[in-house]
Amino acid sequence: MTRTTGYLCVIVSSIVLLAANSAAQTADLILRNGKVVTVDANFSVAQSVAVRGNQIAAVGTDSDVMKLAGPNTQVLDLKGRTVIPGLIDTHRHIHGEAQSDYGGDWTPEMQKVYKVDWRGVRTKDDVLNQVKGLMDKYQFKPGEWIHLINQMSLVGLEGGSGQSGSASFAKIIMDDLNRWELDKVTPNNPVAMNLGIPEFMGGLVNSKAVDILWARHGDVIKKYGRFWIDNTGRPDGHLEPPASRLLLSVVPAPDPADLAPLYKKNIEELNASGITTVSTRLPQESAAAYKLLDSRGELTLRMGYGMEWVFGNLPNLDNSLQALAGNIGSGGDKVWITSIAPTAIDGAATRACTNQKRQVAFGVIDRWWPVGQCQTDGEFNGAAGKGAPIQGNYFREWTINSGRYGVRFANTHVAGDRSVGNLLNFVEEIKRQYGPEAAKNWAVDHCVLVNPKDFQRASRLGVFFSCAPKYLEDVAPAAAVSYGELVANTFVVPVKSLLNAGARVVFETDRNIFVWYDIELFLTRKDKRGNVWGPQEKLDKPTALRTATRWAADYILKGDKLGSLEPGKLADLVVLDRDYLTIPDEDVSEVRPQVTIVDGKIIYLHPQFAQEYNLRPSGAVVGTYEELKARRKPGGFAGGGG
Repeated sequence: MTRTTGYLCVIVSSIVLLAANSAAQTADLILRNGKVVTVDANFSVAQSVAVRGNQIAAVGTDSDVMKLAGPNTQVLDLKGRTVIPGLIDTHRHIHGEAQSDYGGDWTPEMQKVYKVDWRGVRTKDDVLNQVKGLMDKYQFKPGEWIHLINQMSLVGLEGGSGQSGSASFAKIIMDDLNRWELDKVTPNNPVAMNLGIPEFMGGLVNSKAVDILWARHGDVIKKYGRFWIDNTGRPDGHLEPPASRLLLSVVPAPDPADLAPLYKKNIEELNASGITTVSTRLPQESAAAYKLLDSRGELTLRMGYGMEWVFGNLPNLDNSLQALAGNIGSGGDKVWITSIAPTAIDGAATRACTNQKRQVAFGVIDRWWPVGQCQTDGEFNGAAGKGAPIQGNYFREWTINSGRYGVRFANTHVAGDRSVGNLLNFVEEIKRQYGPEAAKNWAVDHCVLVNPKDFQRASRLGVFFSCAPKYLEDVAPAAAVSYGELVANTFVVPVKSLLNAGARVVFETDRNIFVWYDIELFLTRKDKRGNVWGPQEKLDKPTALRTATRWAADYILKGDKLGSLEPGKLADLVVLDRDYLTIPDEDVSEVRPQVTIVDGKIIYLHPQFAQEYNLRPSGAVVGTYEELKARRKPGGFAGGGG
């Protein structure tokens, strides 16, 4: 080769390399001429955002960002529309709502639960006759576990849920039914029935189930409880946590392959509302179903989850928790583990653990839990006058050892002010024993009742408060009647006071709702009757958006990758049909996303936007939120809340 030829080869190679580098630097998608609300540290607002691969490539002015446009770049002129980061819901039971909303075609054999209908029930015999009918109909094999679910709810407030929350139903299932009554119609199978509250918070089992649980876990059950006894000291079949948690390891579970299609449809609804990430606790089969969708390339939502199935099922807390610590944060950017925690340390609504004195009955089951299910109280052994003596508190030992070994406490129902205080006490104890970095990024979910005396302490300890606006509708009115107006206006979802104290506050729905409705509740605090609860706690729009994006990303352990529109972060973003920052607070529930992008791909389009831009990306769902919601086929078993 001559020297000239060699130089020519070098020049040509350099040109090819420069061209390749230039192509590599161009954007795949640019959204220009918009109002890009970055939610960065300064809450900057830009004109354009560029996406390359699955990351944000640039944010800035139209002229600057358009420099990344290449011949294959898709450019969309937003015509002034607003862009925000994808919304993060830090506590939403999407697996349960998917099964409930889309499980109408499921058979009981697929769901692995068999329903007892309490409509028309007047006596225990009405219940037992239904159970016998189920046993006769399905001809279960002897020894097969049977999971019975009640079509009623005792978690509702007094007078708030009609017949489904009546005290007469509570008396039947709490007092009249026991394992020996259940034995009469289920002689050959171990049976577990829930108590009209989330199944992990209480169950009724027959004698075969008692025999199996006591044979496998007798020492643990006798030490920690909580199980009810009759007047001779025998277990009567009623279980509360941690004993009831043992049922999760024995009752049958649905096949993840059957769950995945239901979950996919539910996710499409959430994408249409602008939600791109959800955090929740999951049973093992649900976690497997979301991973199955991910493996197929069909998961269009990020899932940070707590391992629900572990709590209550560890034979040795010290050794087991130490071994589990490495799981926190493990997984990918689509599905990962955010916590391994109790899932609930008290009850919901009427069973929330509180120090507040009740002026009138708060709910239909006050009689059994007059101050709530106070699982973290050292002496709490279950319902009043029912529980067997206990020798230790499993919840306390779990929590302290979790802090010792770096197992994160989050994704957990903490409703009452007494439970909040107990948990903060535990965090203080952990930090004293194991150092200031222990119990890092721990969280209290819901903000149902938070005592103002704990605001500063929460800030000092660095604990997250994941707050659900829904409790302004579900709890505040009843709390005003039961505990007084002061409690209703200062304890229930006190988000602004927590923030003013320096605490970390994030947004959750904790219900099956269009997310913008609950964001509006953060702004107005107005319930459906027009009552405003705690007006001093109203958030402004930028702060409300931070709780559902930037700050929420820290809760789910992805603050370095999600929550804001900044170069290098994952490209999850939403185009809105109106300017969120300037519309009246009362109109926020009317916001309708036009485009949702996850991991740099358009996965949802509003029909009007699709038509206007002639867009039909492969794999994207086109339809209004209302149209997608109309596909529901309700009837499946939702599982427990909390």
